[in-house]
Amino acid sequence: MSKTIKQIAEELGVSKQAVHQKRKSKELSSTLQPFTSTVDGVVYISVEGENLIKQAFLKKDRKRVDDEFTPKVDGSFTPLENSEIIFLRGQIEKLQTELEKEREHNREKDKQLLETLNKLAESQAALSAGQAADKQKALAEKIIEGKKQMVDREQEEVVSQGFFAKFFSRKKFL
Repeated sequence: MSKTIKQIAEELGVSKQAVHQKRKSKELSSTLQPFTSTVDGVVYISVEGENLIKQAFLKKDRKRVDDEFTPKVDGSFTPLENSEIIFLRGQIEKLQTELEKEREHNREKDKQLLETLNKLAESQAALSAGQAADKQKALAEKIIEGKKQMVDREQEEVVSQGFFAKFFSRKKFL
C-alpha cells in the first residue's frame, strides 16, 4: 500500500519538506525512483520506498546520537537536544502502540483459530457418531434380514414336511 509524503512525514514526526529533501538527496533520489509514482500531482511511495526513507532518517538520527555522545577532548559528553529526545520518545511510543495493536490482533486471530478448531473437533465427533450409527443400522438390518431368512427356511421345511408327511406317514387312516 503506497503512502503520500505527508503520511510518511507524520509517521516520522518531521515536516513534508524534510521528507521531500531526503527523497531528493544524492543517496536516495535514484534508488527511490522505482518506488514512487505521481497521480494527480500527489507523490505516492510504495512500502519499499517508505522503508528506504525511514532508514535514511534513522541513519541521520543515529549519526546525530553518535555525534552527541562522542566524548569531547575533556572526556565529557554533549547531551541530546530536547527536541531530539522528544522525537525519539515519540517514535518509541508509536512503535510500542503499533506492537500492542499487532499483539491484540494476534490474540484475536488466536481466539478465532481456537474457536474454529473446536468447531472442527465437534464436527468430527458428530461425523464419527453418525458413521457409528450408520454401521449399527446396517448391522441391525443384516440381523433382521438373517432372521427373516431363517423364518422363511423354517416355514419351507414345515411346508415340505407337511407335504411329504402326508404321503409317507405311518399313521393309518380309518
